[in-house]
Amino acid sequence: MILAFRWTFSNNFEALVLIEYVMRKVYTIGDCVLDLFFEDDKPVEARPGGSFLNSAVSLGRLGIKVSLISELGEDRVGMQIIKFLEQNAVDTQNISRFTDTNSNLALAFLDEHRNADYAFYKTRAGKKSYIIFPDDVNKDDVILFGSFLAIKEEFRSTLVSFLKSCKEKGAIIIYDPNFRAQHLPLLKDVLPYIKENMALADIVKASNEDFELICGVKKATEAKHWLKGVSSAVLIYTANKNGVFVYTDKLHSFVVPQIQPVSTVGAGDTFNASIAHFIVTANIGKKNIRLLKSEQIQEMVEFAVCCSQHVCMSFDNFVSPEFVRKLKK
Repeated sequence: MILAFRWTFSNNFEALVLIEYVMRKVYTIGDCVLDLFFEDDKPVEARPGGSFLNSAVSLGRLGIKVSLISELGEDRVGMQIIKFLEQNAVDTQNISRFTDTNSNLALAFLDEHRNADYAFYKTRAGKKSYIIFPDDVNKDDVILFGSFLAIKEEFRSTLVSFLKSCKEKGAIIIYDPNFRAQHLPLLKDVLPYIKENMALADIVKASNEDFELICGVKKATEAKHWLKGVSSAVLIYTANKNGVFVYTDKLHSFVVPQIQPVSTVGAGDTFNASIAHFIVTANIGKKNIRLLKSEQIQEMVEFAVCCSQHVCMSFDNFVSPEFVRKLKK
């Protein structure tokens, strides 16, 4: 983008000054799936999903320049997801396509509290990834990544190389382990990868469930102590209805309103998107992450909680266009 300014100098000489402005961008990295929702073991809804697809859609709807780095099959599900992403202002140029298998599915079985127990049907298990990372990441762009794709052994070398390159360029890296109970048998093997991801991150956003599964701690203070031995990242610790805790150089704790959710599937993904949205719109640079003022952290968390609770009130995993219109008023 080229911005033009007319500048008047002290001698009344006027000049037209052209400045090239590079709009900050968010890159999300993760699997694309079709989410199938079940209530009482009966299918009730289907939506494009995947944690970082969800985040990308919310960011696109919120007006942030966003690109999803992923892979999809050249099948009907894949075409449906690509169309959906493009309709929601998500750049799909970094989504690689494959023809040797079909796209992935995720079954979400909702309990009485509207929390989901997942069953994943991943057609590419053990196969080589088709994902190709972009080389156009700029300083203070945001990289949002995590979940199981970030700890897959066959994906590690290219992912870590990309993250290190982004770190050298001055990009802001946000990591959400989003670790599931069904992956617990793999913990011994993947724990070094989780720690390496945390070490590369500027912000680690993780839930109380994440930390309980990964390292057996149940309190925010214990989680911060454990993380300190692994990474110098800012910690954003979410504890569902029990609040949000942010550790910079000191603790910032927040109470969250109580709601009766329809589905909690996209809540954490929307929270992540809201954090990235705040960083970009508030013009927070990499060097300022640890220097955020208390009022900035409060604004960031309140916005993230508002957006994630909105998503909890439907089967959609992302903020709705109607919600975004209300925000802009």
